[in-house]
Amino acid sequence: MRGATDCAKRLKLLFNSLRTRLGKPGPLPAGDPVTQLILGILSRDTPESKASEGLDRLRAAVVDYNELRVVPPIELAELISDFPDARLKCEDISRALNAIFAQEHAVSLDRLIGLPRKEVIAYLSKIDGLEAYTRARIRLLGFQQHAIPLDEAMWATARRDEIVSSKCPLEEAQQFLERQIAEEDAREFVALFKKYAWSEMGAAVRRGEVARIRSIPPDRSTRNMLQMVSLASGEPVPGDADEMTELEPGDELLATSISEGGPEGEESGVARTPVACGSEPTVDGKTVSRASRGSRRARQRAEKRKQSRRGSSDGRGKRRASAGRGARAGTRSRAR
Repeated sequence: MRGATDCAKRLKLLFNSLRTRLGKPGPLPAGDPVTQLILGILSRDTPESKASEGLDRLRAAVVDYNELRVVPPIELAELISDFPDARLKCEDISRALNAIFAQEHAVSLDRLIGLPRKEVIAYLSKIDGLEAYTRARIRLLGFQQHAIPLDEAMWATARRDEIVSSKCPLEEAQQFLERQIAEEDAREFVALFKKYAWSEMGAAVRRGEVARIRSIPPDRSTRNMLQMVSLASGEPVPGDADEMTELEPGDELLATSISEGGPEGEESGVARTPVACGSEPTVDGKTVSRASRGSRRARQRAEKRKQSRRGSSDGRGKRRASAGRGARAGTRSRAR
């Protein structure tokens, strides 16, 4: 990062100043990694107290996180409708919980407890719906690993106070602060800096005047949908990648995640997760066969388009050849 030496000096001065001015910080809500995941998504652009309130509303509506996983995001958004980007956040929560369930056959990250830092980072980076801030928060407060999560207010304040570069991306800023702040001081620094940042930049965050933190949108290409179906069915993805196109109206591609139980598949062991528009999924392999029909239709349309383009090209070539022969015949007749 440009100016790293000067930024490190300013960071040390700021940390000492916050310790003097703000004293001992209140405890951060450390605990279950899945709880930290939801709090991280909710608190990207809201204070910690409001994020905790939103989590309580979601919890009150379901029995456990596994039930929360299958509630449609539009219904979850109604529970936290006063949150900014409520629908987008609920979609990210649903995507993340379903991604965890697909790998763990449970909505739990307990298997990662005690794993090396690099393995935890690699695992979290593959979960849909998560961005750099939430991943760092899960590591710090869910797994007690060394990390410095920055929400929107903290990121904007870090840039303004030049403890990171003024144009530093979020993940790079977190990594730089992680290298500068000792592991034993990480939770204290995050608590102090969060309190300071929201007092300084909270109004700007609410007005949308700072850089936003958003998750990566889902890949809805036909190729990706087929790969998800392939994971559920155990069948290889058919066709050539060049023939794959974006989903069109009428394409119904649904992926079925095989598990050992779930609220809609206690006996059959099938957890049904729609991944694109279409009708309600079925069980026992019917969803996969429907997706296969949709994929065949997509390939047939792609092939028809190729043939149509080849036919139009051949037609133009024949017309040009015919026009050329006519022109030559006219020239010979005039010559006679």
